[in-house]
Amino acid sequence: MTAACSQPVLDNRYRVETPEGIDLLLRPAGLVPRALAFTVDLALRGLILLALFFGFGLLGKLGIGLGALCLFLVQWWYMVLFEVFNQGRTPGKLWLGLEVIHDDGTPVGWAASLTRNLLRFVDMLPLGYFLGTLSCLAHPQFRRLGDIAAGTLVVYRDRPAKPRAALQAAPLQAPVALEQDERRAIIAFAERGDQLSGERRRELAALLAEPLGCSAGQASEQLEGIASGLLLGSTRQAAFEAAHEAQWQAFAKRLAQTGERRSAALQDFPSAYRRHCQQLALATSRGYSEGLLTRLRQLALAGHRQLYRHRSPLPGRLLGFVLAGFPALVRRQRRSVLLASGIFYGLLLISGWLVHLFPDLVFTVLPAEQVADMEAMYDPDATRLGRFGERGSADDWAMFGFYVMNNIGIAFQTFAGGLLLGLGSLFYLVYNGLVIGTVAGHLGNIGYQLPFWSFVIGHGAFELTAITLAGAAGLGLGQALIAPGRRSRSEALRQAAAISVRLVAGAMLMLLLAAFIEAYWSSMTYPAPALKFAVGAALWLLVLLYFCLAGRSRHAPD
Repeated sequence: MTAACSQPVLDNRYRVETPEGIDLLLRPAGLVPRALAFTVDLALRGLILLALFFGFGLLGKLGIGLGALCLFLVQWWYMVLFEVFNQGRTPGKLWLGLEVIHDDGTPVGWAASLTRNLLRFVDMLPLGYFLGTLSCLAHPQFRRLGDIAAGTLVVYRDRPAKPRAALQAAPLQAPVALEQDERRAIIAFAERGDQLSGERRRELAALLAEPLGCSAGQASEQLEGIASGLLLGSTRQAAFEAAHEAQWQAFAKRLAQTGERRSAALQDFPSAYRRHCQQLALATSRGYSEGLLTRLRQLALAGHRQLYRHRSPLPGRLLGFVLAGFPALVRRQRRSVLLASGIFYGLLLISGWLVHLFPDLVFTVLPAEQVADMEAMYDPDATRLGRFGERGSADDWAMFGFYVMNNIGIAFQTFAGGLLLGLGSLFYLVYNGLVIGTVAGHLGNIGYQLPFWSFVIGHGAFELTAITLAGAAGLGLGQALIAPGRRSRSEALRQAAAISVRLVAGAMLMLLLAAFIEAYWSSMTYPAPALKFAVGAALWLLVLLYFCLAGRSRHAPD
């Protein structure tokens, strides 16, 4: 769609080359303003949770479930929701004048925002955002690891360009013939002089004056005089502005209307945008003043974002993803999925078999207190299986909230752990397979295998599959870093993340369904075990058929 050029320009600007052949300049935000924005958001999230938990504490077990769901949303989705629905700005970024965008200048979307925020888990390691800080300091555009994988930038949001005062210096003739870029640089220096510190102004003046043979002591004044002469000698700019001023104002008005999603404003918008790009290119090639170019670039950037933003309705995209896109993606990534499944299920079976042969081995994997808890949860005489053995509907809701917060959080961490060369994802796959197999082997040894498996089989079709999918997503990130092929590691990571984040999004949907089944069906004891096994087998078959058959139609939505 667009091509981003990573060539830095003066004052750490980032240049984006658009399909229309113009350059848009962005100002990447450094570590300090980003850290301040994150601190503001962190404090705000703490206040939100404090207020919610205080209110939910009055609702008993129902409040526990609501609190767990809110904790999950605030922890994992606060940043994503604000970035997607508020033009890349969380409250902290809004206060600091920052925004998140794709590195091609377009508004950040769901996949990129989710990627950069889930991978924040790794940026924070080992503590205090250590890895993220190192990445920001080392990268020319101050990107942390999550930004590199997501293809995003945190930039300053440009304020509307103000008319610049005319240069007051007496016009001077340039001592040598100047190229177009040289004339533009001198004019830009003169017009931006009041925005620069004295030290920075002298530094830039020395760089510009040296090839002109200007004296070092009066370089700044002489450059201003040369800029005045260049602008005075250019009579075309005034005529150019007079000829197109009405069009620029009309285009700015249309941009405001498209931001309000008025359908009438979208008519003929592409042609108006491309006409504006032609005018910007013409003004740039003629070396017009920096003030005019800044104004035209800001309008072009706003038009670029409107034209290339994703406008597909979210419900339709989500439905297409569930019905076809997700299973088709799993089939395309079958090697990673089979590898993650082999690791997880292989360790589950091996650990269960070893604990069956050597019963005391369970205490080398799990502490005695946790083993006792597991025995109480799956006691054949319990009225309900799982946590809160004696519980009512409010307890079921509390457990639903707990399962959502815990299980989806683990899946997100499993995915993010792939950024550690795949070792983090491998750890979670190994750990979960080892623990589940150990528990299964121990409960079988003491005769609790029937309640345990009747509890697990129902939601396990979705939950265990989701664990392996999250692991496969993380292993995909690790593979891109270890073996990028002919691509750079950053490009390989970005491509892998675009695929992996969709896998983990599908895993999240499966875990939501698993949490509901686990809270409201798996824990029941009044259905006969045979019925629960039959329902569980049907669910496993349904999952298998879904991933094997769904989305194979040529016209299936994606």
